[in-house]
Amino acid sequence: MNRIARISARIPARIPAHLRQASTASTASTVISTAEEKKPPLKEKKVDWKTDLLKILETEHKQKKRKLWKMRVDQQAMADIFRFTLKDDVQSLVRLTENQLRSRHSPETVPVCFLVLHKKMEKILKKVEAIESPDSLSIFIGIADLYRSIKRNETNTTYLMALLLLSSLRKWKDQRSYEERSSKTIADLFDSMEQKMRQLAKGVNVEEREMEVFLNSDDHKAIQNEVEMLRSFSVPVPRKKEGARYSEELEDLIGPLQTNCHQEEYRNNPFQVDGMEKGKYKTLFEEHLKTESTMWIQVKNTVGEAAEKNGKSGEELITEWDWRKRISDGLRKLDPNDTHPLVSTCLELLPREKLVEILYFTVVAACSQGQNLIGATQFQYDVLDPILKELGNAFKKELGFNETEIWKRVFDSYINYFLDSGVSRQNTHREWWSKACKQQNLAPNFKFQMGNLDAETRNEVCNVIVDVLFNSCLFPVESKDGKNFSPFEVIFPHLSMSPFNKKFAVTWTRSFSYRSISIEEESKLSTDCRLSLSRMLSINSKLMAMFDKNPFDFIVFSTFNLPMTVPPRPWIDRGTGGPLYTAGQDIIRNMFEFKSVRLNDEMRQRIQSPAQGRPVFDALNQLGSTPWVINESMLDTLKTVFGQSGCKESEPLLEKLGIPMRHDTFDVPDFVREFGNVKKEDVDVEKFRRYAKKKAEAVKMRNESNSLWCWMQYRVVLADHFRGQTLFFPHNMDFRGRVYPLSPYLSHMGDDVNRCILKFAKSQPLGSHGFDWLKLHCVNLTGTMKRASVADRMVEAERLIPSILDSARNPLNGEKWWMSSDEPWQTLAACVEIENAMKYGSDVASFPSQLPVHQDGSCNGLQHYAALGRDNEGGVQVNLTQCETPNDVYSDVAQRVEQKRKQDEESNGEDRDVALKLREALPQNVPRKVIKQTVMTTVYGVTMYGAVLQIKRQLKAMDIPGEDAAIFARYLARKTFASLNDAFTSSMALKDWFRLIAKGASDLMKTVEWVTPLGLPVVQPYCRLLERKSKLVLVPIPMKQVDAFPPNFVHSLDSTHMMLTSLNCANRGITFAAVHDCFWTHANSVDEMNQICRQQFVSLHSQPIVEQCSEWFKTTYLTPRIQKILPPSEVDRFADIFTVKVKQGELDIEKVKDSVYFFS
Repeated sequence: MNRIARISARIPARIPAHLRQASTASTASTVISTAEEKKPPLKEKKVDWKTDLLKILETEHKQKKRKLWKMRVDQQAMADIFRFTLKDDVQSLVRLTENQLRSRHSPETVPVCFLVLHKKMEKILKKVEAIESPDSLSIFIGIADLYRSIKRNETNTTYLMALLLLSSLRKWKDQRSYEERSSKTIADLFDSMEQKMRQLAKGVNVEEREMEVFLNSDDHKAIQNEVEMLRSFSVPVPRKKEGARYSEELEDLIGPLQTNCHQEEYRNNPFQVDGMEKGKYKTLFEEHLKTESTMWIQVKNTVGEAAEKNGKSGEELITEWDWRKRISDGLRKLDPNDTHPLVSTCLELLPREKLVEILYFTVVAACSQGQNLIGATQFQYDVLDPILKELGNAFKKELGFNETEIWKRVFDSYINYFLDSGVSRQNTHREWWSKACKQQNLAPNFKFQMGNLDAETRNEVCNVIVDVLFNSCLFPVESKDGKNFSPFEVIFPHLSMSPFNKKFAVTWTRSFSYRSISIEEESKLSTDCRLSLSRMLSINSKLMAMFDKNPFDFIVFSTFNLPMTVPPRPWIDRGTGGPLYTAGQDIIRNMFEFKSVRLNDEMRQRIQSPAQGRPVFDALNQLGSTPWVINESMLDTLKTVFGQSGCKESEPLLEKLGIPMRHDTFDVPDFVREFGNVKKEDVDVEKFRRYAKKKAEAVKMRNESNSLWCWMQYRVVLADHFRGQTLFFPHNMDFRGRVYPLSPYLSHMGDDVNRCILKFAKSQPLGSHGFDWLKLHCVNLTGTMKRASVADRMVEAERLIPSILDSARNPLNGEKWWMSSDEPWQTLAACVEIENAMKYGSDVASFPSQLPVHQDGSCNGLQHYAALGRDNEGGVQVNLTQCETPNDVYSDVAQRVEQKRKQDEESNGEDRDVALKLREALPQNVPRKVIKQTVMTTVYGVTMYGAVLQIKRQLKAMDIPGEDAAIFARYLARKTFASLNDAFTSSMALKDWFRLIAKGASDLMKTVEWVTPLGLPVVQPYCRLLERKSKLVLVPIPMKQVDAFPPNFVHSLDSTHMMLTSLNCANRGITFAAVHDCFWTHANSVDEMNQICRQQFVSLHSQPIVEQCSEWFKTTYLTPRIQKILPPSEVDRFADIFTVKVKQGELDIEKVKDSVYFFS
């Protein structure tokens, strides 16, 4: 075989033809020259290809910097438009428009400029004296010059706005009194403008709806009239042909979803709630728009001391300290000419009282939430966003742009989706939203943007404003005879600097400061923690002590962080749109530790067509539109128990129920109590070290508990606030496609407590099997029968009925059976639902149930690995095949490890001594809990080092000494990985290949990226800016890219499976919610959801996912440009790396359809 043939054979067939041709062509030239000259093969030329790659990276980084620069220019231009509009400075606006037309730095702002000029001309037309004024003539002349700068390659929106402006100028010209000299000038200028627009009007699409600006019906008529006057004949614009719902490339996976479910197969509208009529929704929508416009909402504090106190509130103390006036004075001292331009704009254009009110509420919100540390970035958003929103409101008002009325008209049509089963059956949320917007001549993605400043500008502006807040928000600290005095012992009657008691001296102290805090970050992969510095807003501890003594009557929350009381606005093409109606939010959560990678921009740049990714956006809309209500009986019980968190005697009970203790129940060592009234220097050094360590640990535990207690308080207070209301939890996702509710405080995603206080707003009759599912759900939550069959669990459920009923009727004073459950609060919620159902007696099938019933994946990450590798033995262990009782992969691996230990004990190998010594320390079989975390985190890419730490922690908990524990942990970690390889042979080989190809991508200095089966582009953000060979480049962090790719890839698959299940449930009219790999629905639809869940898993893994991944890496990382740079041998090497060589096992993926315990 000659050299060409050998290399061609090694280049995989799936590499695009142009790559194969390039490789073989370069080789062919070498062979020909060798044959002709009959000389030994020439050595491959050494090429510094990494330098060439750095040049490409440098170019890419410059392109990104240019895009960022352009975004900043756009934002600056918009800020200038705002400023000139609100100051009524039309001449400056004209000059800005001309600069934009000529420089073309921000072409997107030109239509806005034209629209504003049109509105200004309309304002002039309302007064005769304004029409006749020299100022209006000057404006007209300036605008006339603009039309000379309009080019043929402007956007269609720019042409439409120019036509609209021309219509108002025409009216001005016709209404102005005739004066020979000026009128001739006006006529000549207008003729030139008209002539210019006559040339451009030929290609204008009057029907366009995808515009960056909003036009009312009168504006559309004015544009239409201008076009008809300017065009000599009408050229009908061809209507866009409606394409398929989803990309045809996904036909194999989502083909059935391209069409609507047949009416007889459609259950009912899963988003429709009894008692929610159109009129009620419209009223709620008006209230919601007001909430969106306010930024902050005050929620009554109904728990703890605030609900029963008799003294002063935190609000009253702040009022006495006069923070509002002090902030106003601080702003007054700012010189508009000597501060940031945006701050100057705010000072000039916003009413001072409004600006003070915004900043005042920001600091009250920070204080009322009970935590003394708040992320600095979050605080900056809290300070600046409401100010920018208020600027936007002033701008809209100036233009006569009534955003509330616009969205009310759109919502009036959109809400029919939640009222009419015919609409929900035949449309997705996205499709129906587009239709509702089209009726109002509005682009579906229209959103008035003002607030997404880049981090640098935001930081500069915030530094100015925050400095005012820091200097203004002071509080009094007292000292007695020059010594510190406890702030608990006095409440200050007034701001007066005069001491009201001569024994006391008052010092006014800053309430806020910035601090760099060391934060322990726990990893899923290891048990050790790493410290990282984080910049935080720190609230003075003495001030927090005062607020503990004098709680706030209200807690202030950001409206962005709350559930919605109306259906959220849908996400549409390219991940734009929702979920708020008047404010923008990101569909992908940015990772602040990797700020250089703008994940939303990266995703949108890789979307090739409007149809790409639509299934992902539709799934997010479905999840966010599922209606919920507060489970009020559970909330009442929770409030009773939470009320005991200040009682030390209740700690054992509360710990069992997952309720944190209040901070004042912790005993922190005190110096005087410990050593008496002595000086620190007189204390024994060793004793003081022990005391300091003990105190530091106590303070740490107290602070951690306080943070958890505050979060619990937020949940309870918000649940109380939303009693009796229908709630919606809009979702977004991380860069892998895993979805999360936007509300951090109250949602169904969270711990046991979070889940117990919510239930579906829509009720469904239990039907023939629903009551059995309720009882099975209750038993599943206890966690006591994980290895038992469904039949055995049902027998146990029947046996437990007396305990279930007792728990429901007397949860806190009865047998308290529910408290012994793994998930006690959800178990109690199930008990209550069962008790209510049993009241229906023989007619239990008609009981209207609202409780979600869960179906959990069985070690879902390994399920996906086993399916990818078609590992039959591993598939059995994670329940991909039918079996009489559920298998437990952790127990299976523990048994395998035990078997290997016995083999080592009986052999003469190198592990014999360790195995025998381990038998002395651990005579029983290897416990399941010892290796569980390591097996579980295999899917997260746990390393040997991490596995050793995990197992070592478990061994130390079993009282095995530290040195021996370390030796045994290394041994058991090796045996655990070997056991996993035995059961998941192909899967673990695939995981190694995933790491290998990620290493290949990193070697080519590129971040790892891929596209999920539903079309979502995924980019790993683990990059950093470095200077390499005098070039500033954004390079991947190799270790992070490699370690993270296998778990991230699998997580993108489990998210895809969840989304497919959601899409198909909605298509059939089934209520669906999910927490990653835990799927929820009504009791009467569990059977159907289970069928869909299994079918979609099979459909997903019937796709050639691994082969597609291989093909993707070859075409993405071995592009023609890269191949020209790399030597042929390197092309060959990387092509070999990206070619999958793992042999699949013999698992029949179709068997999943018959597996009872796949999800159970």
